[in-house]
Amino acid sequence: MSNSSKIFAGSKLRRLRLKLGLSQTAFAQSLGLSASYLNLMERDQRPLTAQVVLKLSAMDGVDITELAASEAAHALLQPLREMVADPLLVGEVPPGNELGEALQSAPNFAAAALKLYGAYREIQKRLSDAARGVVPTSRDATQEDWLATRGGDDIEGLAEDIYEELSPKDDIFSGLKARLRSVAGVDTRIMSTAILGADRSRYDRHSQRLMISEELSFEARIFEASHLLARLEGKSVIETATAKFAEKPEQMRFARAALLNQLALAILTPRGRFTAAAEDLKMDIAALARRFSISQGRVMQRLASLRNDYAYLEIDVTGRVLNHQGKLPFHLAKDEPLCAQLPLFDQGHAVKIAGLKNETESTIAIAVAGNALFTTQKELAKTIYVQAATQRPFGSTCRLCEVKNCAKRSAASATRPAGLNDYIRGATEFEPI
Repeated sequence: MSNSSKIFAGSKLRRLRLKLGLSQTAFAQSLGLSASYLNLMERDQRPLTAQVVLKLSAMDGVDITELAASEAAHALLQPLREMVADPLLVGEVPPGNELGEALQSAPNFAAAALKLYGAYREIQKRLSDAARGVVPTSRDATQEDWLATRGGDDIEGLAEDIYEELSPKDDIFSGLKARLRSVAGVDTRIMSTAILGADRSRYDRHSQRLMISEELSFEARIFEASHLLARLEGKSVIETATAKFAEKPEQMRFARAALLNQLALAILTPRGRFTAAAEDLKMDIAALARRFSISQGRVMQRLASLRNDYAYLEIDVTGRVLNHQGKLPFHLAKDEPLCAQLPLFDQGHAVKIAGLKNETESTIAIAVAGNALFTTQKELAKTIYVQAATQRPFGSTCRLCEVKNCAKRSAASATRPAGLNDYIRGATEFEPI
């Protein structure tokens, strides 16, 4: 079966199995497959093989022509029709079956064309908003309120289910890699920066490989593996949770990114086990970080997400809020931060933020300067202006800056869509486009 004629019909195959009243194991045996490989087919992680199609055709009551029409490709047909109906493309694509033929022969190319067209439409809207004096923002108040108030039982329940099936548990990185291999056929590799550059990780869907940068710490490598597992196994839950942002594609991407990060962390720190360990270790941040193979910052974040008496604030040296969970006893300014490439923000001259406590609640506030975390109570350091040793590109604010692949980008550029690529994790959440 050639690459151009691969059949991905997981949902139809699953419905057929249920119609026949067979378990996954029994159906796999009738097709001469292992249950794990059938599971991959039903999840559209593997195409139907020629042997499977032949065996299905020999079964009573099975119409294989229904399986031949890929459901995933069929879902692209209407968006493609809308794309070619755009005034820009009038007369370029003739009517008839050409769109259907394109989907059958090159479904990945059709999906890429739709992605490009979606970016074009977003840019058109941005230009229209700018002409009307509407200032674009990366997150609106509705989304912020939603992230702060939505219940997390769906994420927590899925995370605990995934954790229970991880093996081995005493070597979480090996457990995650084994899970990725068995469930999705993904092989995990540590790659050099010569290949990945500034990217933290890349998922190649065609070769089924997760490539993680050698520059990352062991804890960060674990989180990247957990993040991909969350993306693959949490797709249904996250799509359901973010459906309310269907009319705001960029807001939806940010909402999905937030939930993916929550699920990835929850997989590494399942609610029941983490809560028990936190009480057993008397909230010792360093000890919890060692036990769960995560950074101390992620321990603080997790505590704040599970306990009402903790709040978590992660701030970079510009004063921009990187992460915020729980109720804080002070007001957060929402002014646009200066460009983090300016020399006054160089390591060694950064403003240090202190941890704050009062009688009713604890607030963990940290400032990031390089790899250093400041979590002790200190006075604000004096801001020092220094001469940059080397030239560097910088802008007035991130929203107005068009510098690409900036590792210090804190907001999406107003002139291009943010983070369109689901499979490459750049230096920030806003790169690459």
